[in-house]
Amino acid sequence: MSRILSKWVVLQEHAVEVADTSADGAVTDEAVERWLAGARQAYLDRCEHLHQPGLEVRSRLSAPVPGERLGRPESVVVSATAAEVRPASFTISVRVRPIDGEHEMPLNATWTVTLVDPATGEARELGTEVRDELIALEHAAHEYN
Repeated sequence: MSRILSKWVVLQEHAVEVADTSADGAVTDEAVERWLAGARQAYLDRCEHLHQPGLEVRSRLSAPVPGERLGRPESVVVSATAAEVRPASFTISVRVRPIDGEHEMPLNATWTVTLVDPATGEARELGTEVRDELIALEHAAHEYN
């Protein structure tokens, strides 16, 4: 089977430990959520202009990702990249690819990231500096998954 690989800003590899699996050996939903959150945070850590005084960075996972769809891999490769930038939010795409297991198909998920005024709960515009930084990160992406 041939694979089409795309460029990603963040790439992490995790060995699948016993604590990451259910009694039947399949990857748990909790393990997948932890890996997705770790890749998201690694991406956000590269966004210096995103962290602004008086505003909170909030993110929301698009939908739960069932770990059982990964099967029983020995490890996973998790990558993250910004897929879409809007005036008041951006989307981080995350891919979890199983390695050395019975399944080869990756799982994909998205996080919507916003800057929020904690006093009002209102989303604020990202601004030019954040947008430009996201574009620069994507142009510098060099990891393949």
